[in-house]
Amino acid sequence: MSFLTLKGKVKRGRKQGRKLGFATINIVVPRFIKKKDWGIYFSLIKIGDKFYPGITHLGPPKTFSLRKATCETHLLTLSDNLYGKPVEKRLLFKFREVEKFDKISQLKKQVRKDVKAAREFFGI
Repeated sequence: MSFLTLKGKVKRGRKQGRKLGFATINIVVPRFIKKKDWGIYFSLIKIGDKFYPGITHLGPPKTFSLRKATCETHLLTLSDNLYGKPVEKRLLFKFREVEKFDKISQLKKQVRKDVKAAREFFGI
């Protein structure tokens, strides 16, 4: 199975995910990432020696009119404070492209759908 692997220490973000009700862990986007890699992924996040299922946004947060790519993951089964901890993000399957939503309510609705799809994908 081929997938993208991204490594880094969890850094503080803009807290937009938390405000939407979907807290995320963020790492710096590695230089090897290209525009073609941008998307929303089902992902496995390695923290220490354990893996946790998640949903990862890789690319610019277009709804917030930002152009710089971010790598933000909402963990489905863990909500610990992970700032400064090293993580490995394995992006398993891109299931949709990054989109710009006209309203925050539309974004929240889509994220709820994405989380539901991820829970089904992982069987949780």
